Amino acid sequence: MSIQKALIIVLVILSASACQSKKKQAEILELSKPSWLKERPVSSTYYYGIGVTSKVGSAVFYEEKAKERALADIAKQIHTQIKSETSFYKMEDNKGAHEYIQSRIKATSNAFLEGYEFIDKWQDDRNVYAFYQLSKQEYAIRKAARKEKAIELATLKLNQAKEQRSKNQVLLALELYAASIDAVSGYLNEEVSITNNGRKTDLFVESKNGIVEIIKLLDISTNKKEIINSDESSVPEGQAKISIHYNSLPTSDIPVVFNYTGGYIVNDKGQSNEAGQLPSPRLPYNNKTSESLTASIDYTNLSRLVSKNLFVRQLIKQQNTNTCRIAVKFK
Repeated sequence: MSIQKALIIVLVILSASACQSKKKQAEILELSKPSWLKERPVSSTYYYGIGVTSKVGSAVFYEEKAKERALADIAKQIHTQIKSETSFYKMEDNKGAHEYIQSRIKATSNAFLEGYEFIDKWQDDRNVYAFYQLSKQEYAIRKAARKEKAIELATLKLNQAKEQRSKNQVLLALELYAASIDAVSGYLNEEVSITNNGRKTDLFVESKNGIVEIIKLLDISTNKKEIINSDESSVPEGQAKISIHYNSLPTSDIPVVFNYTGGYIVNDKGQSNEAGQLPSPRLPYNNKTSESLTASIDYTNLSRLVSKNLFVRQLIKQQNTNTCRIAVKFK
């Protein structure tokens, strides 16, 4: 037998041996795989989360990543449970507001993952796997405690809103009503009511109604229905006064937007002063004999002043626009 043939035979034997060894290692690795990876566990008392990530970077990094994914797996189960409940509050708004409520519920469920427990971890050549659990009873206890605190905060803000509303502090009252809604936004698929002197109050509905009632009682008017400009020049600022009233009382800090048919206005936005007034803006001259200036309560800007809560912003912006018009004549 030639040396070349002998080398080939040796290489074949070594290769077969190596393959057999790898196969054996794979079998051993498969036998060492924990039961929770072979079949996902189900329990009436625990949420289970399994996280997997590739072994890239340091062991500390990828083990933490596997942990995060295991906890996200638990959070997903909790969120699925919450979404399956159907007692959402219904109101006439667009789809976006409802999507926002659901995302807030998801975020709240993630916050409740305190109390999770590490059970086990396992790894193969490529990946690391983490196994965590969360007691359903402990989750329920923590959720109830957080909900109780949320209801206490919402109640406080609702009462403060009513107090400020009685003092004609409209903007502050709106902010407080919004804060009340924000406090219970994570529980809108559940009851968020309090009982006082035998009267049951839904905090969300009461706060929402408070905002709508204030908006409907806001009124904008002008001391002039007509501005006459005899010169071939722009109309000076303050030729008319715009007034904002709430429940017939002057109201400050309410944003107003102007629209002019005669061209671009440099200062097309303003806010009512302590007397509930603001001046009409400077208006450009053009060759037409008649134009129109419209002043409207700026609900978009008002919603931004009041809250970062998208639901509240949408609620304010969808209200009917309140306007007043001034005829502008050039002679």
